[in-house]
Amino acid sequence: MDVRHLRYFVAVAEELHFGHAALRLHMTQPPLSKRIADLERELGVQLFDRSPRGVALTAHGTRLLPHARKAVAAFDAAAAAMRRPARSAARRLLLAFPADTSRAVLTDVCRGLRDAGQDVEVLEATTGEQQALLADGRIDLGVLRHPYPGAGLWSSRPLRRAIGVIMPANHPLATRAALRLASLRGRTLVMFPREMAPGLYDETLAICRQHGYPPPHIVHAVRLVDGLLVTDNAISFNTEAAANRWPGLVWRPLADQPLAWRTSAVCRLADRDNTIRAAVPLLLRALRTHDAWQPIPPRRLPAS
Repeated sequence: MDVRHLRYFVAVAEELHFGHAALRLHMTQPPLSKRIADLERELGVQLFDRSPRGVALTAHGTRLLPHARKAVAAFDAAAAAMRRPARSAARRLLLAFPADTSRAVLTDVCRGLRDAGQDVEVLEATTGEQQALLADGRIDLGVLRHPYPGAGLWSSRPLRRAIGVIMPANHPLATRAALRLASLRGRTLVMFPREMAPGLYDETLAICRQHGYPPPHIVHAVRLVDGLLVTDNAISFNTEAAANRWPGLVWRPLADQPLAWRTSAVCRLADRDNTIRAAVPLLLRALRTHDAWQPIPPRRLPAS
């Protein structure tokens, strides 16, 4: 038994679903089930009741959970403390970006930091993955889509990008210059999987329902969006630039812009040193210059 077994146990105990826990841990379900079985055999107790109705903690599992959480947190804190000096000595900054970030942004950020004498390593990760990477101290700075849990994190002021509707060019709604969410009623929605950005996923669906569009059917996709839109005569939400990459699709704005993506540069509060302070404005400037992210204007107070 090692700390990984306890980490796996905590994930299953919190999700109460082996499939969801496997996604959270970025692994497949069979090895996760085996590790939990190994832990139960090592401890000589059953930690979960498994039935067709779902997964539940046993009394043994309930007693173990708070101790397992403390053990995992202590290990992560110790590992992070050891990694920070090592990374500082090597002068390597670990950055994470969502998959839809343009090459021009990556080029600008990396060139600017390297010109300043900073060694840089970049990886691709969704908002959900970056939350875990930040919590474990495996990246220094990420680019996350709002909303996300902010405890223990520092976030830059968000940038905003308007989102409209993408659909096939022959879609019945494609003749309109602009759309309202209520006009999409009854249409299938093609959307990214929730684990990629749980907060944004839930927020998007909540706004859709508030404005008269409860999607009757949601198809989850990332790389097959254009094909699924044509096959199902469905709609999706994205930027105009994304629609332009897919032949046969059109983009229409939403009246009053009820949907928008907001993004921030994010690091752990404990890791916000001078190196990260210097990287953040460079990163935000690149997002504005190349990927059409815009500052959110301050709210105007009503005239007295």
